[in-house]
Amino acid sequence: MTMELAIVGFGSLGRSIAHGAVQAKFLLPAQICVIPEPGAAGEESRTHARDCGMQLATHDGLRDAKVIMLSVKPQSFREVAAAIGEIPHDGPLVVSIMAGISSAQIQTALGGKARVCRVMPNMAASVRRAVTAIALDAQITDADFKRVEGLCGSIGASVRVPESLFDAVTAASGSGPAFLYRFLESWERAGEHIGLPKDVAQTLARETLFGAAELLRVSGASPRTLRAKVTSKGGTTAAGMAHLDAGLDVMVEQTLTSARDRSTELSRDG
Repeated sequence: MTMELAIVGFGSLGRSIAHGAVQAKFLLPAQICVIPEPGAAGEESRTHARDCGMQLATHDGLRDAKVIMLSVKPQSFREVAAAIGEIPHDGPLVVSIMAGISSAQIQTALGGKARVCRVMPNMAASVRRAVTAIALDAQITDADFKRVEGLCGSIGASVRVPESLFDAVTAASGSGPAFLYRFLESWERAGEHIGLPKDVAQTLARETLFGAAELLRVSGASPRTLRAKVTSKGGTTAAGMAHLDAGLDVMVEQTLTSARDRSTELSRDG
């Protein structure tokens, strides 16, 4: 059977992509091979891969795959690249989900000829609801792009953006889930503050978030339009909205800007 995907590093995100590809019937388990990280975590990953029907591989066997996915920690990349060796231009497509290491750096480390595409999913890949940025300026073929979009589509939605905007993507969608969870924490605590029991405050906040997100998805309406439907002049929503409007936009803009700038710093330091 043709080896379609070789995943170097089989942590949580690598596993999510592998499982998503199988669940979406994009790939069969036997078409995926895995090179786990070293150490005790690697042993657990090997067992997991075998139990799922995936193959184990060595760095020497990667050239038989159509796609090599780099899912290792950025600080481990140089060592991994040395183990992989040179990848020819007509060899496997190299897809990286590593943060902070550019396509040019990856290509250079792999001999200067490999076809490389960076992608950036987020943590919702584990439930196949990720949004993944794909570098639209990657020097790869149309067939390569289709393969990458098929793989990313198995774990959620995808968008093409210039690689130069990946630090902004990190802030908006990579870090985004944490920002939403932080808002939800405040929402739940505020519910308790106004008198709700803790379990009720949690249920009301979370189910309201789920329902609002689903309504946004299904209706196709803009957030502004849906917000207006709930906000009557002089009503309860308008009273609360006045406090949000006093500082929310600036706070969110500063939040994303800080995250973007830190991503840029880490990329430069790397």
